[in-house]
Amino acid sequence: MKNDKKQKQKQELKALSEALFQGLTSDEHMTLSYAGESSLFLRVNQAKVKQVSDVSQNYLTMGFISGHRRTENTFSISGDLKEDLSRSLGILKHCRKECENLPEDPYLVFPESGESSEEDYNGHLPDRAKLADILLNPAHSVDLTGLYASGTIIRSTMNSKGQFHWFSTENFYFDYSLYTPSQKAIKAIYAGSNWQDSLYVSSFQQAKHQLSLLETTPCKLTPGKYRVYFAPAAMAEFVKILSWSGISGSALMQGNSSLKRLYDDTASLSSLFSLEEDFSQGLLPRFNEFGDVSPLAIPLIEKGKLISPLISKRTAQEYKLKSNEASMSEGLRSPKVNPGTLKEDAILQRIGTGLYISNLHYLNWSDLQHGRITGMTRYGCFWVENGKIISPIEDMRFDETLYHFWGEGLEELGERNELIPDISSYGERSLGGVSTPGMLVNDFAFTL
Repeated sequence: MKNDKKQKQKQELKALSEALFQGLTSDEHMTLSYAGESSLFLRVNQAKVKQVSDVSQNYLTMGFISGHRRTENTFSISGDLKEDLSRSLGILKHCRKECENLPEDPYLVFPESGESSEEDYNGHLPDRAKLADILLNPAHSVDLTGLYASGTIIRSTMNSKGQFHWFSTENFYFDYSLYTPSQKAIKAIYAGSNWQDSLYVSSFQQAKHQLSLLETTPCKLTPGKYRVYFAPAAMAEFVKILSWSGISGSALMQGNSSLKRLYDDTASLSSLFSLEEDFSQGLLPRFNEFGDVSPLAIPLIEKGKLISPLISKRTAQEYKLKSNEASMSEGLRSPKVNPGTLKEDAILQRIGTGLYISNLHYLNWSDLQHGRITGMTRYGCFWVENGKIISPIEDMRFDETLYHFWGEGLEELGERNELIPDISSYGERSLGGVSTPGMLVNDFAFTL
């Protein structure tokens, strides 16, 4: 998206918000959150382009407060100021009527005045006219299926106290799978803001190498404890599940968090494990729906000790805590696990005899209070003997606690982080991702 077009959108948003804020009474407050994108989607099947789509959409979420009552409404906007203002005024009228029937909220977060911010991250995307050739040339005779998406994503929030925050980014991802004739698959992804043909080809060649390893007969392993290396994509799944009743301050206060023992200091993790929110890569905005702007880094777990959970303004009010500018959901937005010292070319030797796990599937809490997680292996998982890959494995189910695999069972972390982006596109393209190395774990429990 051209900078002049983004500038026009920004000015239209400011004009729309100012017109709405001027109509509020002394007992009314408002926040407006904008989500927009201009995206290209290209779908590949059997190494052929099957569908190309352009998506342009713009949504506004109106948070309206009357007294101590709050409601919100999300609706599409067109970019035509007169039309959008007319529709927004209709939504405002509906919100006023709805608030008349709502109970008062004792922990309501009111908009505050403060500094505004603007961040634009321009990327370098592949030439659209050459895109099909760029994606398909490395495939040759390989059965390739995948989804490419790229374009500009914008987030903005503004309130009736004068705050205005703006964030835009240009990025891409190609989420793809390679298949053997027997329909065994290797999954891979190339993503970022600055496309480089050489990095894409390198990613593809690595996936092709793993695909060749799938041609041998998979071995079926018995339940038990194994020495396991989890690649960054698998490690990212463990990190993401912390957003479900894990790192949340309100979940901890209510006793419904997998990190309760860590918070109570009745358990600890390995000194090798440190986790933080890291906004320095510009993956998503530092501001949240309250208009708070997070620092570039928020330490969460440091050398195995819980420094702070994610605490929103609402949780801070309810439990008399200090907010660290977390979002309302108190989920991870831009998590980063600090790397270790395990070199990539030494991974198989360090496994010795055990498992190389590329991806995980269907993670869930099996015992929340004790941080126990269940899930399955998926795509490109191999049995290793004496530092060499012997064969793929049949899918296995595991049931293990984070206090083990990030605790006494954690032997090493990879020396290099990979960014595993959020590629969800249900309703809209998502922002964010997990920056993490791989990890080597001893005595990891598989149950089926």
